[in-house]
Amino acid sequence: MNPLSSKQIERLERSIEWSNRQMAFPRRKRLENIHRFTGSHYAEGGSDKPVPVNFAKMAVDVYGRTLSPPAPRAMMATKQAELKPTAANLELAVNQIPKEIGLAMVLRKLVTEALFSTGILKVGLHTVSQAMGQPYGESFVDLVTLDDYFVDMSAKEISKIQYEGNMYWLNFDNVMESDWIKKKARNGLKPDEHTVIGPNGENRAEGVSTQESADVFKERIWLRDIWLPDERLLVTMGVRSKKVLNIVEWDGPEEGPYPKLGFADVPGNLLPLPPMAIWSDLHDLGNALFRKLGNQADSEKSVLGFLGGNEESVEEFKKASDGDGITYNGQDPKRLVAGGVNGKTLAFYLQVRDLSSYFAGNLDSLGGLGTMAETATQDKLLSEAASAQLRDMSTRVVELVRKVFRALAYYEWHDPVKRRILEKPIPGSDIVIPVPWGRESKIGDFSLYDLDIDVYSLQDNSPGLKLQKLGAIVQNYILPLAPLIQQAGGNIDVQRLLEIIARYSDMQEVGEIVTFMEQTPTPSAAVAESGMPANTTRTYEQVGRPGMSREGASAVTQQLLLGKDAQDSEVAQT
Repeated sequence: MNPLSSKQIERLERSIEWSNRQMAFPRRKRLENIHRFTGSHYAEGGSDKPVPVNFAKMAVDVYGRTLSPPAPRAMMATKQAELKPTAANLELAVNQIPKEIGLAMVLRKLVTEALFSTGILKVGLHTVSQAMGQPYGESFVDLVTLDDYFVDMSAKEISKIQYEGNMYWLNFDNVMESDWIKKKARNGLKPDEHTVIGPNGENRAEGVSTQESADVFKERIWLRDIWLPDERLLVTMGVRSKKVLNIVEWDGPEEGPYPKLGFADVPGNLLPLPPMAIWSDLHDLGNALFRKLGNQADSEKSVLGFLGGNEESVEEFKKASDGDGITYNGQDPKRLVAGGVNGKTLAFYLQVRDLSSYFAGNLDSLGGLGTMAETATQDKLLSEAASAQLRDMSTRVVELVRKVFRALAYYEWHDPVKRRILEKPIPGSDIVIPVPWGRESKIGDFSLYDLDIDVYSLQDNSPGLKLQKLGAIVQNYILPLAPLIQQAGGNIDVQRLLEIIARYSDMQEVGEIVTFMEQTPTPSAAVAESGMPANTTRTYEQVGRPGMSREGASAVTQQLLLGKDAQDSEVAQT
């Protein structure tokens, strides 16, 4: 029996069409921002104007690189002591999934989408079959773009929506041969032509690099999944045919299949405000000014004007090389200069450039692009202030990742068939033991286990960053504490330290530069033999010298361009 009547289906279709019309404007703005990001040299459908100073791409690169979690990991816990071993095994099993499904790359794309509009994921199960009344298959986490996503736009907040869903393009033969669509529902289905035009005539983002009516290898069809939270139903329909192909009761996490990422909530509105909406105007203004400055520079002319004389003398002057002597009977020529870069326009552009960094949250500081203040202490304070905004955005990313892992853990726990061999490390050793994981290994109910995210796993932990951390630890902790380490009987293994440096820096030549004897006396023994005191005192003197930040240099340059005076010390530092 169909849980939805034909009238309910018709009302649902009309409501989705209405919501799609309401989403036409944010989809169009997303596409405009993609044009800004790609510039005019990416593809034929890119920006129709040159983008010589791409502020938008710089901001997206910095935030995308900083916010994207490279290798997220889950942590499972339980309050019941007898379930702790199972929680540890569930944690190991869940943390195998991200690598299997390429989750890190999906999350990187998600963060980028959230900078342009709304980041949307679809988390679910590629159902293979059923066992003991439970579906089983492979978990998936897919990115859903705003072009394919739709949501009940009559709602004021996401918890009040009556539906949401997405369109997707599947191979037509696979749909016709699938078991999850009844044979009667497949009757009359036809493949769809390739298109870069949305359901309401709006251009889709892939139209930037792809033309309409592609010659596809295999025929495909547009389908639509609709999630109904109140009814706990997932409806699959044909987009063009509007036929209901399948309706199933939702057997997944309570939150549903569509976790979302947004960086700025708008009071009383459903969709978040993307950062690109704030950056785009300054990006356009800065590029318009820079194009104008380029035209001014290109139109600049410098010619010689001759007064008196004759044509023969002028020709002799033009042909003469540097140092040649000629006979010339006219007045001295004058250099005539016209056009050139306008100082006030250049000063205005520099101000716009600084404002673009300011409204992007001190982009220079976040991206390590340059000094923002005259002293190291001031620059550190600015960097920490810029990080405050970044921390808020990171918190939202962590919450999104938590929802994704909660769904993956749910599917892993309720899979009645899948079996894994887990590698369980023995604490305090390098030994790992194989542990089977399957239906019989799961004790208790899934609700008894608490999931959290290892926040440190979301940070960059590349060899280069490890090398920086190692250098800071050695300089700030190990060297100052060296006398106390020796007094406590400790010893700094310099050879091992250089080995680690060589590995993290990918410079194995370090081992060729520094060699060690087989029997090297310890530092304490060497000190005793030399007769020098065991404890020495070092005095470190730190001198703070003011330096010109890029913002300060820009301010001085603007003063000079506007005809104002600047102090000699300021000019010397520019």
